[in-house]
Amino acid sequence: MKKLIMILVPVLLMTALYAVDFDISGEFRTRAAIYNDSAENDGGHVDSRFNIGFDSQFHKNLSFRVAAEVGDIVWGNGGGAIGTSEAVEITELNFNYKIDAIDANIIVGQQYWMDRMALVMDDYFSGIMLQKQIGDGISTEFAWMKGVEGIKTAKDDYDVFMAHAQLNQDNPVGMYLFFGNDSDIDYSNLSLMPYVALEMGIASVDATAFMDMQMADDTEMGFGAAVKAKLDMDLFELGLDVLMATEHGLTTISPWYQNGLYIYGIGKHHDGLNLYWGTPYEANAELFTSAVGSLRAPLNENVTAFAAMGYLKDMGFEANAGIEYELIPDLMNMSAYGAFGVHDNELNNYILGTSMKLEF
Repeated sequence: MKKLIMILVPVLLMTALYAVDFDISGEFRTRAAIYNDSAENDGGHVDSRFNIGFDSQFHKNLSFRVAAEVGDIVWGNGGGAIGTSEAVEITELNFNYKIDAIDANIIVGQQYWMDRMALVMDDYFSGIMLQKQIGDGISTEFAWMKGVEGIKTAKDDYDVFMAHAQLNQDNPVGMYLFFGNDSDIDYSNLSLMPYVALEMGIASVDATAFMDMQMADDTEMGFGAAVKAKLDMDLFELGLDVLMATEHGLTTISPWYQNGLYIYGIGKHHDGLNLYWGTPYEANAELFTSAVGSLRAPLNENVTAFAAMGYLKDMGFEANAGIEYELIPDLMNMSAYGAFGVHDNELNNYILGTSMKLEF
């Protein structure tokens, strides 16, 4: 915590003195869960995490952002205090400059980015992002992401170059292109990910396809698609999540794809309980498929019930359910949920949890 204070106090003083506009945003989350592991050992824990970000506008063409994270702090580690050994990270540190000459924005430094479905990336990276609007119809992004800086005087780095274009319309259509090169292991990949989002009355479909070329001693190809569909019936909402990947799948950077499950996926209210997920669509040895159906139903103005059920090929089946309760609208909410899973090897797994979150 002392490290965080020593870093943030000078930044706050600087932004307070020189910024035209200054804004603070953040999130505090505490969650508790009891569960068993892949060997059916019982256990549980409580943890907390705090994120805070500071945005300052120094000039109409220049803004600056710094953000930090404390946690996840497991209750009982180090007694009742937050020790200096706990994880304290500066997650974002960048400036955003508008280049009038080409009508584009350039973001330099540590920053956050995700693709539409978080199939390849949903994380922070160090690098440069250029964002440009072409007319009224096309939004573009171009980035250099520095994955690994090896020995500074050797060609052993890992870099990713990304390009993204989207047609701005009622039904967005776009394409991602990734080129990654790892000089240390003489490996590179080229990924194409087209997507489309359709709204058709009470129905909506968000679909992303991918083709991935992996180039090392031999060249391998992977193909696949992810589809998220919803049917809004006013009284309730039905959902379907389908993911498929052929052999070799898709090269990822730092993905965070969510399919609605907790044991066989990354859960919305607790993302650290998944036992068997492990990005099964990357470097997979055979065809991978998963299908998850979901249900959401508002019980009143502040309470919503949810449930999901799904199966992942060669892994297992899960069913879960819970409620979300908005304690203070647009500020504080909590949830309670449970999940039960049966692995293909006949192991049984369970989760019971609750989370409380403050967002500002």
